[in-house]
Amino acid sequence: MNHRILGLTVRNFRTLTDTKLPLGALTVMVGPNAAGKSNVFHALEFLRGVSHDGIASALTERGGFERVAFRGGPKPVSRITIGVEGIWSEFASEESPDRYELSVNRRRVSTLEHRLYRHERFTQHPRQDTETSVELKSAAVEVNSPLATDGLEDPAGIDRMASALHRPLPWTTDSPTAHAVAEISRHLSEVRVFDPDVRAARQPSPITSSGRHLEDDASNLADFLKTLQAIRNDKGRRYVWEALLNDVRAVIPQIRDVHVVDTPGTYDHLSIELEEEGLRGRTRLEDASFGTVRVLCLLAIFHDPEPPALTCIEEIDHGIHPHALELLAGRLREASRRAQFLITTHSPVFVSELTPEEFVVCERGTDGASRIPALTPDEVQEVIDASEGMPIGELWFANTLGGGL
Repeated sequence: MNHRILGLTVRNFRTLTDTKLPLGALTVMVGPNAAGKSNVFHALEFLRGVSHDGIASALTERGGFERVAFRGGPKPVSRITIGVEGIWSEFASEESPDRYELSVNRRRVSTLEHRLYRHERFTQHPRQDTETSVELKSAAVEVNSPLATDGLEDPAGIDRMASALHRPLPWTTDSPTAHAVAEISRHLSEVRVFDPDVRAARQPSPITSSGRHLEDDASNLADFLKTLQAIRNDKGRRYVWEALLNDVRAVIPQIRDVHVVDTPGTYDHLSIELEEEGLRGRTRLEDASFGTVRVLCLLAIFHDPEPPALTCIEEIDHGIHPHALELLAGRLREASRRAQFLITTHSPVFVSELTPEEFVVCERGTDGASRIPALTPDEVQEVIDASEGMPIGELWFANTLGGGL
């Protein structure tokens, strides 16, 4: 099954007071700084944090309810809500999607004290023409299902802040709804917000069992590239590595080869060395340019044969030559056939490679709230048609599509 998120809904989380963002295979957000693009990532990260550590820990890590709740308007908000709809259970579809929604409510219990409560709801389609739901409200759990095998062994004693996204409920054996809920949890727990730390990526990385996945900050880049090198097809060809090298050479013609080697003086660390045109010896990645390291990190992500279901990348164009962005856009679209990508950019060159369905304008009003998306794909297409086919990037840069300063 092709698990994917079809849309994200956020209310009163940071500047996202009423955001309903459709998500396709590739979604690219543009707009001025502080428009709220990063807060979309933060909302997804929050759900990932809930799935890993629970609601209370996810809030504490982000400074508490007051820090993540919208701070505009005439009075403080008392509820934040983040929800997703998508395809996770066997008979879900775009017309009948699965849904997950989490609300955290802040109630005053005395003059000096507030208390938090969660309201969590799952809706899924584990059997044909069958919709089931699970709702957690205060200390109660309610399962609505026509399936005889669905139910809970002992629903008593559920904490008011417990999340079924974090810890499984006491389901009866072989519950179809339990499996569907677990798939939503797994998907959200694997959301990746990729923000390469160039300084960390330059350094030797230890050889670990996690090398088959590139860390969010690319700190294990050398170990991950070693994994890509080892992938071979039935004829023994290192097809993933060869494709990555060809792209590196196309974007940075001075590089002839990339080597992953044992770090001198250690037995458990790997380093990256570059062969460069016209230079004797090899250049250590520690001595390579910022842009070179960024290109290597991004191409590693795009050639990952086992990506997480959703990868978010902020400012994909940062440090990248404009002429390289066309190739990166092509590789990104190819990668989006295996998994979803949610991207931000400030580059008109990159935007010109997009379709209206992939392009999302973000703006922020004088009330402090974000407008995401500020235009529908049909409205974007109308502007393109009226311009007699000007590239989206040029129209956006001219502020014809909004999302400007």
